Amino acid sequence: MFILYYFLICISLVGYGYILSKLLRLNFYNFGFLGFIGISFSITISYLSSIFFVHNYIFNLIFLLLGILVFLFFLKKNPNYKKNILNTFLVFLILLIFIFVGKNHDDFGYYHFPYSYLLTQIEHPVGMGLLNNGFRNHSSIFFLSSLFYFPKVSFYLLHLAPVYFLGFANLILLDFIKSKKMFENLKFVNFYSLMIITFINIFFYRLAEHGTDRSGMILIFIISLLAIIIQNTNDKLKNKDLFYFISIISVLIFSLKPFYIIYAPLVLIILFCSFKKDLIEILKARSITFCIFFFFLVIFYNVINSGCLIFPLAISCFDGFLWSLSFEKIKGVNVWYELWSKAGASPNYVVENQLNYIKGLNWLPNWIDNYFFNKVSDFLLSIIFVIIVFWSIFIFRKEKIVKNKLLYKIIYFFFTLCFFEWFFYHPTLRYGGYHLIPILTFIPLSILFNYKDINYSEFSKKSSIILLITIVIFIGRNTNRLINEYNLYTYNPVESFKFIYDNKFYNRYLDIINKNTDKYNYINVLGKEIMIIKRIEEN
Repeated sequence: MFILYYFLICISLVGYGYILSKLLRLNFYNFGFLGFIGISFSITISYLSSIFFVHNYIFNLIFLLLGILVFLFFLKKNPNYKKNILNTFLVFLILLIFIFVGKNHDDFGYYHFPYSYLLTQIEHPVGMGLLNNGFRNHSSIFFLSSLFYFPKVSFYLLHLAPVYFLGFANLILLDFIKSKKMFENLKFVNFYSLMIITFINIFFYRLAEHGTDRSGMILIFIISLLAIIIQNTNDKLKNKDLFYFISIISVLIFSLKPFYIIYAPLVLIILFCSFKKDLIEILKARSITFCIFFFFLVIFYNVINSGCLIFPLAISCFDGFLWSLSFEKIKGVNVWYELWSKAGASPNYVVENQLNYIKGLNWLPNWIDNYFFNKVSDFLLSIIFVIIVFWSIFIFRKEKIVKNKLLYKIIYFFFTLCFFEWFFYHPTLRYGGYHLIPILTFIPLSILFNYKDINYSEFSKKSSIILLITIVIFIGRNTNRLINEYNLYTYNPVESFKFIYDNKFYNRYLDIINKNTDKYNYINVLGKEIMIIKRIEEN
């Protein structure tokens, strides 16, 4: 049942993507694009329903079956459905080894699982941020995961959401890699897509390390690619669809992790650089209306969880709600996040004089000693190795050809600014380095390939070899991981798909809520009583 649900969820998400794309009048047939649109739509449905309904077996089965039925109807309308189905099946079949996990990351038990699981047991209360610091800025991936609670497998699918981000990204990138038409007009796209797909499958191969960060990073890679496509192609209708897709995905990225809002200006850059003449038409489109509504829901849940539009940005917080946190506590959390990202704190130590440490570049020597060596340095060496491999395969003794120059500088400049913001304020790889460094490296290299005399036949053969090597490394690394998990935890996915579960640890927040029910306030919304958590008392 575990594997069956895994594929059925994928089908259902594509079905919901088809529904929304038709409602928004978007013309996408690739299952990767539809999958991400479906994820956005599914999260929106989860947002709208979670306050009024428990995401139990019945609710989720109805949701799943409706998506599957729409998908089956969609097949009749899709001109390339056989190719799409085959590609989707192969991609998710390869990713099957990715989803078997003996032990999830530490944050999974701390707040990822508890948040998702709470939505399958009770209606979403107001003030959840008082239960756990991780709840104060919700992640939409928890709302998506809450829809994966099904009979026979219970909550053992709640960790699966990242596989759909990786899978649908692979489908989009594969389509660009194999596009002969794109190669003849803008081979940069084929090369950049090949680099991205190689990177995300080799470096992001462990599901347990994805959390809420790497799914957003994968989407930022996709956006960087689509932004340059829009700037360098003349197909007005397709470019508009791609812009609407970028707009939707930008909100999705923000919903995954609040600090990803720094990438929002990219949408405005694309809008004013490529669609000046159609500005009013663009802004009046249904897709923009959906984006605004989606964004409102994200902000709404931030507010009812912590009293802040974006936690822990103190200027965006309100102190008048029953569940509001004090400004001192908010500022303390903000300092802690910056301190941790600048290597001033770890599970084993915390530096003295924390405020002074994070000022200016006071943190830099310690960051270099304790973080740059060996995490960042190892990562940089890995990127350099990837560059050498691509250079050796495609550049060696190739003549330069004359071709129109690519428009990319404003996009590249934007990501350069994001890099400096990352480095000076939260220089840990999981907060930006894992995607900004490759983006700033791969774009120039892909541009160089774009101007080289390489024909499609040669590219197709060599890219197939690189993809095969990528698959072998992905499967090999996950196989080695499973062997290690068997040795450490006796985890055997052939016997059981269930990850290690600590009932007392994972259910502690539900226990706290149940024990204090009579001490909370309640408000009536559309005939439904909504719980407001304003005080937590643990026995």
